[in-house]
Amino acid sequence: MNERWKYQIKTGVPFGIIMPIIMTLFDWYGTSATFLEAFISVKFLTKFVIFMTVGIFLIGYSNWREHNKNQEYNKQK
Repeated sequence: MNERWKYQIKTGVPFGIIMPIIMTLFDWYGTSATFLEAFISVKFLTKFVIFMTVGIFLIGYSNWREHNKNQEYNKQK
């Protein structure tokens, strides 16, 4: 695995894990569902997969581009 993918996974996975948990906690607070019903559901798993994909591919890629720009800028100094 090349450095770009390692960096994208390293920066995208936290976003993909934290966001669906926060969203589900807000949804769970307003309902009478139990904790397990809120977190072990198709809705939560769908959010989790979508946010992991977005986190790795979009957030990770944009962070990778910014990381490269900063490295090139520091090399010019």
